[in-house]
Amino acid sequence: MVTSLTMCLIKQRANNPEQKALRRQQILQATEKRFRTSAYEEVNLNHIAKDVGITKAALYRYFRNKETLFLALFVESLEALIESSNQQGKRHSVSDTICNVLIKNPVFCKLSAILHTILERNLTLEEASEFKLKLLDLMAQFSSHIQALPGAASLNQTEAIQLLMQVQQALIGVWHMTHPTGAIAEVIETPPLTIFKRRFEDALKGHIEHLVNQAL
Repeated sequence: MVTSLTMCLIKQRANNPEQKALRRQQILQATEKRFRTSAYEEVNLNHIAKDVGITKAALYRYFRNKETLFLALFVESLEALIESSNQQGKRHSVSDTICNVLIKNPVFCKLSAILHTILERNLTLEEASEFKLKLLDLMAQFSSHIQALPGAASLNQTEAIQLLMQVQQALIGVWHMTHPTGAIAEVIETPPLTIFKRRFEDALKGHIEHLVNQAL
């Protein structure tokens, strides 16, 4: 976490590795704050740079484009999700554990919904490889925790990772269906079209329980 004092200190040009790491974290925090209340298309790099107190050119020294910035935020959000899962211990079932950590990490869910269609585009081969290798490592970490939960001893690592990938696929579909925009969001508030209105938490839980039951 970047403290207020540290944020003031790195308003100046970041010169050493520690200052650069703090500046990078500050950019990610500013991006997350805006993304929580705005769509990806509405998040402007000029505004983020202003929030941090740097120029847009300085921001580009840390992230080559908007996609790489948001991919870094996705990785950070997944790391936070895994940490949240570890903090839960082994008190809950596989489905409850996965549901709990996803619902408690809405930024990760929102980022997942645009990962394949937006965030993974406009990458170089090196950036794509680096991101996917990091993602594989994090999925392996998450799968190890899943394997240790009650009733999941029969899962090997590959099966646990495949389960998490299926969960992500379900998450993407559920997020889009339960977060309509524009005219659709308005018309489904009136009967009989309310049948199309779905609560994210309930829909996600149903899909995850089905996937876990199949896997176990």
